[in-house]
Amino acid sequence: MIDEIRGAFSFLTILPVGSPASRDAGKTFAWFPLVGLFIGASLLAIAAISPFDRELTAALILICWVVISGGLHLDGFADCCDGLLGHGEPQKRLAIMRDPRLGTWAAAGLVLLLLTKWLAIGALDPALLILPPLFGRWAMVLAAYHFPYVREAGIGAVFREGLGTWQLLVSSVIVGIIVTHYEAYATWLLTVLIALAVGRWARERLGGGLTGDVYGAICELSELACLLGMGIMHA
Repeated sequence: MIDEIRGAFSFLTILPVGSPASRDAGKTFAWFPLVGLFIGASLLAIAAISPFDRELTAALILICWVVISGGLHLDGFADCCDGLLGHGEPQKRLAIMRDPRLGTWAAAGLVLLLLTKWLAIGALDPALLILPPLFGRWAMVLAAYHFPYVREAGIGAVFREGLGTWQLLVSSVIVGIIVTHYEAYATWLLTVLIALAVGRWARERLGGGLTGDVYGAICELSELACLLGMGIMHA
């Protein structure tokens, strides 16, 4: 279990905890919410000690949020913007998503995503910052479990080996232990809807399955939906 937890932190953060094991790497999915909890607690700590005003503090929180995760999910989101929003057959979309160059859709998507996150963070009670990273990483578990993987190889394929019902159950129990308020449960439900809706749409665009980039995009969009949803509920 310790190796699986270490593997989850190694894959999803920049923490120097060693490389994740490649064999049955899908078992690390069970502990993705713990990584989200760590990131959320880090953001909460930054909000508590920041000497800046609300807007600058929100910017600092967002910067740390990106840095802790190594920009992993932002990279996937950008690739999905270029591949999924463009025209062409599924194989062409997959090829575009492998291209390391940044296209127009990716640039626009990243700017809009980060800008909206910054504004949403600034309008939110800092105590709630622990939830979006938690739900975002759980959403990846749901998407990876529910939808097939479209490529024969790739980092996403490696990390799905060993992923099963047990990993989804454990990750859900972790989230359920942390979530204690009906508004948080409503946000969790929103995460489910976002993950399934985006996953279904991407599956159709990619010819029957998802990629690791889509998992990252689902994480980012789930986090954004959480921020906006909680902002509306506490307006």
